[in-house]
Formats: sequence, C-alpha cells, structure tokens
Amino acid sequence: MADTLEETREKIDAIDARLAILLTARFSLAASLTGLKKKVRDPVREAAVLKHAAGLVNDRSLRPAVLAVYREIMKRGRLLQKANSEAGKS
Repeated sequence: MADTLEETREKIDAIDARLAILLTARFSLAASLTGLKKKVRDPVREAAVLKHAAGLVNDRSLRPAVLAVYREIMKRGRLLQKANSEAGKS
C-alpha cells in the first residue's frame, strides 16, 4: 500500500534532518579551504564534482534537479570562502 501524505512528509523531514547535518559539515569543510586555495573558484574541480554527482543519480529525469542543487551548494561554499578570505585581510 502507498504511503499516506503524512507518512511521506515524515520521510521527507527525516531526509531533511540528515541533509542539514551533511550540508553543515560540507560547508564547514569548504570554508576551511580558504587558506589552502589560491583562488576561490576552481572550475575544473567544480566540473568534476558535477560529473561525479550526475553519475550518482540513477533516475536521469532527476539529474537536472540534483545538479542545480549541487551548483547552489558550490556557490554557497565559494561565498563562505570569499567571506573568510576578506575577514582574514582585515
């Protein structure tokens, strides 16, 4: 039998909780790259991350959505690195 609306929402909430923890860890690591990289943006690395992420998505119809999220994640990571870099200059 199919899940009810409430059951499905509970599953989504559980995934969201895990995502928040994982994103926090990822952003913390991204922010720590500030002193290790010469430039904030690394197009070669970003392309590799997107290629890897695309390969992890079995449902091809979902790839564009997943890749859009990864692009936003990387953008936010760059913003954190830039802010850390500027804070280190003051």
